[in-house]
Amino acid sequence: MLGYTPVTLKENEFTTQWKAIAGEEERNAFLDSNRKVATDAGTLTAAKKPYYTDSMGESLFNSYTDVTFVFPDKICEKLFSVKRNRYIRTEEPLSYADAETLNRLFTHQYPEESEEGMSYYIRMSTLQINSTKATNFILETSMIYGAIVLMVICLTILALQQLLDASHYSYRFSVLRKIGVEEKSIRRLMIKQLGIWFGLPICTSVFVSVAFLSYFIKSISAEISAYIGYEILLKQIFTTGGILLLLLICYFISTWILFSRSVEK
Repeated sequence: MLGYTPVTLKENEFTTQWKAIAGEEERNAFLDSNRKVATDAGTLTAAKKPYYTDSMGESLFNSYTDVTFVFPDKICEKLFSVKRNRYIRTEEPLSYADAETLNRLFTHQYPEESEEGMSYYIRMSTLQINSTKATNFILETSMIYGAIVLMVICLTILALQQLLDASHYSYRFSVLRKIGVEEKSIRRLMIKQLGIWFGLPICTSVFVSVAFLSYFIKSISAEISAYIGYEILLKQIFTTGGILLLLLICYFISTWILFSRSVEK
């Protein structure tokens, strides 16, 4: 269904399918202690290729294990069936409206909980992809919005602090003018002063953020690689960082202009 090479097993062999987030140490430790599996149809031995890591979705696994056993068809026919998954690929991609209609008809015909005790579930790629993209969009926009709001609050406080203190610096800069200091040098001093007051808290926050992100990314590196991808994550980080940097530049320039006018009065 996904275009992968079919699994081939001998009569008394088995293999395993692993979640993408499973580590190599976990996989090797499990296989070392489970070289043989006893079933109602006989004992099976691990194949020469004892595991597969191709992306197969999350429906093959549950919340407490990252591995699924793969048995030959003849063995599966003799085992007691608890759950069956049927996979169907349409000749043409389904539109969102058609997928919703089909999902509604299937749920009406085969309810998730029936009187016979049977449970039916249907999952469609079109609906799942749309739902995931919508959820990710809401999460990303809310987090970026929160970061922008916090950044605006912090920069507003820094700007107001400097503008309120401008009256105290007016006399000092007037003395510098009277003793013959050039206007260019005075403007450089203003930029350096604002740079220090803006730079110290910003550099501190950047240092803390980089340290936190490094630890966070390292702790969930497997999940990021499997579900998000480092390219997409870095793109989101640089996009957010670019927006915040643009805000910082705008606040710095506007504060410098207002500060200069206040000092020159």
